[in-house]
Amino acid sequence: MLAPQTEEAYRRLRRMILSLELRPGEPMVERRLEERLGVSRTPIRTALQQLSREGLVVRSGRVYTVAPVDLAELEEAFEFRQWLETQVVRVAAARRPKAQELRDLLASLEADLDPEVELEKATDFHLALARLTGNRFVVAALAQVLQRIYRARYLEITRPKGAEAALSDHLTLIELVQEGRGEEAALFMQQHLERSREALLRSLEGSALLTRP
Repeated sequence: MLAPQTEEAYRRLRRMILSLELRPGEPMVERRLEERLGVSRTPIRTALQQLSREGLVVRSGRVYTVAPVDLAELEEAFEFRQWLETQVVRVAAARRPKAQELRDLLASLEADLDPEVELEKATDFHLALARLTGNRFVVAALAQVLQRIYRARYLEITRPKGAEAALSDHLTLIELVQEGRGEEAALFMQQHLERSREALLRSLEGSALLTRP
């Protein structure tokens, strides 16, 4: 658990990176961050280490910079996520679970919520689906890939109608899983993720935010 000042520094820096207030490739100069955040250097340094573990900043020597958005990595991550989550809903539907937990999660989503809150709840939804498989390794693998593409997902959910489209798709997925329609759920999940991927890549293509191999 992070100390209060470190937690505050971490959350503020994370939000600044996700919202592109701090741009990819921008150096994270500790002295400037002290002035900007109004906290001491030690909490900032610890926060940067945590952000590095999440892939949001990279370190070269003693200097941290905001990590670039790597198109090749995004493509691989989206491909892996699609393979994983289509199988997740097949298995979940075969078990015919009660979906009250998922409905409770969705009921807590509101269109005017803070984007980071909406994204955290969307993450909770996908992980809750994965837990319906009863396989802890599946849950861990999905959590890892969702974390690696967190910044891209943030950009996706903040596009016009992005959060609303995700909510509508999640409701459909719940119905298909609850009714045991595994193949339909897998196809719908594939389409859901493909729409998300295409919208994101359209917004990023040609952008200075991207790096390519």
